[in-house]
Amino acid sequence: KATVSVLYWSLIMLRSCCQSIKACVGGQTRNYMPSMKDIVIGARSDHKATVIFMHGLGDTGAGWEEPVMMLHNAMPNVKFILPTAPTMPVSLNQGMRMPAWYDIVGLGARSNEVCEGIDASAERISKLLKAERDAGVKKLFLCGFSQGGAMSLYTGLQEKESLTGIAALSGYLPRPSFIAGKTEAKKDIPILMCHGTNDMVVQLPWAEQSLEKLKEMGHKVEFERYPGMGHELDPREFQKFSSWLKSHI
Repeated sequence: KATVSVLYWSLIMLRSCCQSIKACVGGQTRNYMPSMKDIVIGARSDHKATVIFMHGLGDTGAGWEEPVMMLHNAMPNVKFILPTAPTMPVSLNQGMRMPAWYDIVGLGARSNEVCEGIDASAERISKLLKAERDAGVKKLFLCGFSQGGAMSLYTGLQEKESLTGIAALSGYLPRPSFIAGKTEAKKDIPILMCHGTNDMVVQLPWAEQSLEKLKEMGHKVEFERYPGMGHELDPREFQKFSSWLKSHI
């Protein structure tokens, strides 16, 4: 049973992550026809929290539905929203159009990137958060993988109203100097960052640089390194993410 469970998990993660990896490294995604519909998984019992989870470059919200359903089954009182990024030309992939929260120009250190489109995406996510607040939801999380993880940090740290938690899986902090002065009131937000030591797309040193920037801003970050993990999600990280969510709900 354990072997079957690991195999099932591996297949889900492979399907969920492959589009983000291919897009990030210039893979062949030209025939990829994404589902642009946002996925909403409603709470099955007393609605206590809402998690907005953002996908990586070249993926969609639908690409993460199955792993998030595993979280939902363990936390039926949580609503999950899986938005899909707008389709735009991505400089990294020779201008090919794909779902992206903002433009990425290269795979080098990203601290000085313009990140064209990021503010429009952040505004959209902020509207989703506002809708949940207006509905009376008190506990709100922003989470994501890769570029989606970057969005969770960038958007969450600029929100006027504090969040319950922010999680970036295989992500980084974009435009740190831009938001440095805008996070003064957000220093108590629990932040989780998880990263693989073998990540060749968003390399570990880049995530560690983001960690240091966040610390300089006064934020307390729980940073988990996973030996041997590449640009992916594996059972160790998934278990940590699930436990972290449960601990704050």
